[in-house]
Amino acid sequence: MKTKFQLLVLVVALGLFACTTSNKDEGYIADENIDMSIDMLMSDESPLGEMPEYSKVRGGASEVIDRSFENSPPLIPHKTQGMLPITTQDNKCLRCHLPEKAVKYKATPLPITHSTSYRPLVIQLDDGLYKVDAEANEVVAKDLGHFNTAMYNCTQCHVGQAFVTVDIENVFNAEFRNSNSRNKSNLNKKMGEGVN
Repeated sequence: MKTKFQLLVLVVALGLFACTTSNKDEGYIADENIDMSIDMLMSDESPLGEMPEYSKVRGGASEVIDRSFENSPPLIPHKTQGMLPITTQDNKCLRCHLPEKAVKYKATPLPITHSTSYRPLVIQLDDGLYKVDAEANEVVAKDLGHFNTAMYNCTQCHVGQAFVTVDIENVFNAEFRNSNSRNKSNLNKKMGEGVN
């Protein structure tokens, strides 16, 4: 019995050794070769001919840039120097973009989605397990009446518009269901769209 167990352990060990060494042979691609460009993937050198140029226009004086697609997060059309990093204690974006301040500063007001919580309640059951207080495929939206601090990190979705020259032509053509969608959000009305 002991000999059969030792033989089994030996076979498993040889199999594991074969699996780990086979990656180095056929079919293995080194990290530095996983790229479509001829530049080294892991290098600090940029494949762009020059560094991107970001807007130097201050907030309130910039032009609104059309969204990339319907309900996409809008691009930041003004300079962001001195505004980053954004933290929970220091978010300079809110100084101008909160709805009650936006008109005064000629800024785009945050949409209602930024004062809404889409997280359903989690309820503990009697047996110690948890369940979500929502039906299957139900979108839960609770108006908080104030900025949802879970969305404090603006640059997680919004990025500055960069002016770059690249050798690859952009053939993407954004289509919008109505002309207002180019620079306004209706995501709060469309949040459940496609959920079935």
